Amino acid sequence: MYGKIRIRKKGSAGTHNGVKSIVHCLLTTDFARIRVGIGMPTVDVPLMEYVIGPIDEEDKQLLNDGVSKATLAVEEILKNGIDIAMNKFN
Repeated sequence: MYGKIRIRKKGSAGTHNGVKSIVHCLLTTDFARIRVGIGMPTVDVPLMEYVIGPIDEEDKQLLNDGVSKATLAVEEILKNGIDIAMNKFN
């Protein structure tokens, strides 16, 4: 779902090439991450095209709201720790 955030203490990169690159550089999956959701394609569109394709205005606003929530989550992690942030935002 567009804009939904999820905080994790650590985990695999899954299919996310950006996270794969970070894991490769750090040589560990042991780092926190905040995911901002973009949903899944509802039509038969290849995943890569869906991820890098255009976003309609309604979804763009939801995505912007999710980025704002993620910003607040980063602040919460820095102030009070990841466990409190996870309880507050997940």
